Amino acid sequence: MMRRPLPSDPVPRRPESAFAQVDVCELAGLQLISGAQRSLFDDDRWILTGLAQRHRSIQDWELEWDFTEILSPAWRMVTKEIVLALLAPRFEPVLQCPLAVRAVRSPRTANRARIQLTAWFNWLTSRGIRTLAEATQELCEQYLEERSWSIPEPDKPQRRLDPDTLSEIVRTMKLVPLYGELLSTDGHRPGFTPWPGRTAAAVVGARSGRANRVPPVPDHILQPLLATCLYLVNDVGPHLADLLDELRADVAAAARLPRFTVDHLPAMRDVLAQMRAAREPLPAISAQKAAVVEEQADPGPLAYLAANRLGRKIGVRELSRSWAYRHLKDDPVLLELAAEVGFVGAWARAAAPIPRADTGELVPWTKPLADGEVEIMAGYVLTACLVLTCALSGMRTSELAEITVGARSCERPAPGAGSRFRLASRVIKWKPFGGVPDEWVVIEEVDRAVALAERLVGRPAGEPLFGTIMIGDRLANLRNWFERSGNRERWGVPPIPQGPVNARMLRRTLAQAIAERPGGLLAAKIALKHISVATTEGYAARPGGSQRLFLAEIEEAEDEHHVRLTVEAFRDFQAGRLPAGPGARGLIEAFAHVDAELKEAARSDPKVLQHDAHLESLLRKQAQTLHVGPANFCWFRDPAKALCLRLAGTPDATKPLVGMCDSARCPQATHHPCHRPVWVGQAESLTVFIESPGVPAGERRRLIPERERALRVVAELDTAMQEGTV
Repeated sequence: MMRRPLPSDPVPRRPESAFAQVDVCELAGLQLISGAQRSLFDDDRWILTGLAQRHRSIQDWELEWDFTEILSPAWRMVTKEIVLALLAPRFEPVLQCPLAVRAVRSPRTANRARIQLTAWFNWLTSRGIRTLAEATQELCEQYLEERSWSIPEPDKPQRRLDPDTLSEIVRTMKLVPLYGELLSTDGHRPGFTPWPGRTAAAVVGARSGRANRVPPVPDHILQPLLATCLYLVNDVGPHLADLLDELRADVAAAARLPRFTVDHLPAMRDVLAQMRAAREPLPAISAQKAAVVEEQADPGPLAYLAANRLGRKIGVRELSRSWAYRHLKDDPVLLELAAEVGFVGAWARAAAPIPRADTGELVPWTKPLADGEVEIMAGYVLTACLVLTCALSGMRTSELAEITVGARSCERPAPGAGSRFRLASRVIKWKPFGGVPDEWVVIEEVDRAVALAERLVGRPAGEPLFGTIMIGDRLANLRNWFERSGNRERWGVPPIPQGPVNARMLRRTLAQAIAERPGGLLAAKIALKHISVATTEGYAARPGGSQRLFLAEIEEAEDEHHVRLTVEAFRDFQAGRLPAGPGARGLIEAFAHVDAELKEAARSDPKVLQHDAHLESLLRKQAQTLHVGPANFCWFRDPAKALCLRLAGTPDATKPLVGMCDSARCPQATHHPCHRPVWVGQAESLTVFIESPGVPAGERRRLIPERERALRVVAELDTAMQEGTV
């Protein structure tokens, strides 16, 4: 009679791997470009850099998988089997594993699993473990504790890693027992699973569903950053693009010129004589080359001469700098000319004037530039184009990397809403490997920045536009260039303060700005209402697109903001700073009811009074009715009472028309202490117009009631404040 297998019995292993001799990419359904290297499962090094669908944000090193980094040959095979099972979960032997992952994982995700398995298996080897059957829960916990700390740095303490980072480690360790039936060389003992019955997030204490923790870019960095980038794109960029066109045409023409010979010496004499007569400076080398020259002990009088540029004036393709220095260093004509006129960059010697950013004073858009300096400046203006595109569209890093030359759609008029611009890209996140095409509705500033970037890079259609999207590194270089070149003082742009800035932070900043600042400005000349409308139209045009996901982030940030505002208004109520306005009585009654509930709950738990989470739960329903206006709060509980809807003739609408709000008369509008400066400012502005002798009498009569209304709102706020503190 056959004995029933016991949990302690070893698991029977396959005599040969189920993946033996298979083509990795063919099994995983990954297409390769023609002529690309193909990798077999039995190879210890898989090269997937020739994938046809690869997106631009994935690096070559992420597609070069060296399994020999795993010290144990048996565990090398285990890792290869798990990695390929993640790529091909519908392979029949994988389907026979009841607990295996069923969703297809991308090569990037599979590589991350490979890296984590390599670290885990090599750690076991360093502890003298030779088979996975020897692995215990205690060993798993020891490994996790060691991996929970950052790599030591000189003069810096170790820090504990974020739970999200640690959860990936635990999740990878828990992969091995999921594929026990598939593994051919080794596996855990029957029934063993690291941290059984607990998810990876629960093991490391990560909280699922928490709010977005990406911080926005602080205003003291954001405002000068966007102001500077707008100036570079709108004022400097067009002139620079024209200059680049001239430079590229010159380079193309030079390819057809002859090489320099001694026969060109008479022509050189004529050119030098003409320059001397016109007192035209000799062409100078770039500032970078000049810095190298200055370090030399005896550079010589012609060390700053751009010999190639002088050769172009003669009519030759190139003039070797070393040859010119050897044969012309003692030439009396050239030496006298250098002493008389000096050296100046050959380009933009008569630069067009542009207004300074601070005073409006007209200044040349650039100092004269050498050949290399034109390309360098173009790279920094391209950074400004990238920052504006990222900050004002909400696109992710991967989506920015997929923008190509020619991705702009023609301007399309939107009835009653001006023009709209569209930008094609690809969505990578949460999509099959390689992503899917998508289109963003963007504002004119973004369209202008992308159009300028296309001119600056000068690449054919279909080529990547921005290249690397490392905004933090590119901004650090931009700051240094501004100070090194002196252009910040020339243009009067504000200094960009030091501080972290990246694409995720800019995306978060835009989401919060739209959610929290109705009708306000993100930066000079950029209306948030315009951006918000463009974002909504992008959602409407492509309901499943990436812009819809961005709009969801905006709505989430808006909900959080409304809860915070409601809590602040409640705290003002508790402190005696009462609201004013037609809807104040109803709001005060609602707050009084919540206050009574808090006090009742505090009798059983004294911590409730200080616990904002409990207060937020009580106020959340009230916060859902809040719509923020520029100078009031609208508590939109009953559409029939909304004055704006009655005036518009749309009493069944689900949202108020904040732009038509007359908060001094609407029964659902309230004014709070935070709104007082707005009304005071309006009253002062109206007073200036009313007292101006240039304002017609009829207009003055129209403005007087407006001022009286503003003053009445201020007086009501002051009265409510006094009554509340009595």
